[in-house]
Amino acid sequence: MVGPYDEREPLLPGDPIERRYAVRETRVRLHQARFRARVLPAYANQCTICRLKETRLLDAAHIVPDSELSGEPMISNGLSLCSIHDRAYDEDLVGVSPDYEVAVHPRLLEEEDGPMLDLLKDAHHSTILLPRRRSSRPARELLAVRFERFRSAA
Repeated sequence: MVGPYDEREPLLPGDPIERRYAVRETRVRLHQARFRARVLPAYANQCTICRLKETRLLDAAHIVPDSELSGEPMISNGLSLCSIHDRAYDEDLVGVSPDYEVAVHPRLLEEEDGPMLDLLKDAHHSTILLPRRRSSRPARELLAVRFERFRSAA
């Protein structure tokens, strides 16, 4: 089935793009706002990798996705990540080891693509910022599960 637009349709030079809309039904994670409201302050409202403090650019990332049984919306299953690091984490381009060390996918380390890529590459082998409260720190066993997924992708 093709969605509201057909990605297979070739775009030709001078061919106008027609505005079209569709109404979609989506499943909304009602707990996400409360999860974010707990995770971000645990990390002093900054990205655990690059230390960015602009809260409008921060996300509460699940270590183990909440779509999985062990992906509970608990602070110990969360990381405060800026939008770039969140997306890279979701795509297994950046991982966090059970020892709280950042790893970057080898393919990215070999690429030359400008300052944004350098931001990702510079985090390689760095240590994440940890919450002060031990009970709020990321659970090592959850990081281990997720880090194995990252390593498999690399």
